[in-house]
Amino acid sequence: MTTSHSKAVAILAANPAFAAILSRALEQDGGYRVASFSSVEMLTTFLRISPVDVVVLDTDLPGAPAIDIARGLRSHLKLASSAFEIVALTRAAVAFHRPLLAAGIDAVLEKPVTPQQLLNCIDGLVEVERVAAVQHQALPMVRAFEPRPVPAERVGNVIPLFGEGRVRR
Repeated sequence: MTTSHSKAVAILAANPAFAAILSRALEQDGGYRVASFSSVEMLTTFLRISPVDVVVLDTDLPGAPAIDIARGLRSHLKLASSAFEIVALTRAAVAFHRPLLAAGIDAVLEKPVTPQQLLNCIDGLVEVERVAAVQHQALPMVRAFEPRPVPAERVGNVIPLFGEGRVRR
């Protein structure tokens, strides 16, 4: 898959292996520039210097609820850009997503999350159009209606109602 963009994504996750899997997929399959962090302080320092398009928050961070992180990012005055989307990855059921959305999170994905699900979500948020390499092949022309020869008894104004197309013997 080829892309025509170079958007930036920051991932905050407690598990470095999980962050690495997501990062690799976003970079290779999505064409995104990705930076991963394991602490809120490291993420905030990065966001002061470098603007991003999407922040991915893993809600399993110890001691830092995603709701508080999202509110803090939305109200922080010294970030390089405040125009970014926030995606939360959570184990909580759909019924518990409303508080996350109210805190300023733009999308919530329920774990287990596949890299493709995250990529589709981020693409939808930043409205990226993928340009896939498509090989054009000449397809045979299919006709929905093939004309058949009209039997001799149907010539004229007479249209048989039963036994249409039957030849008299």
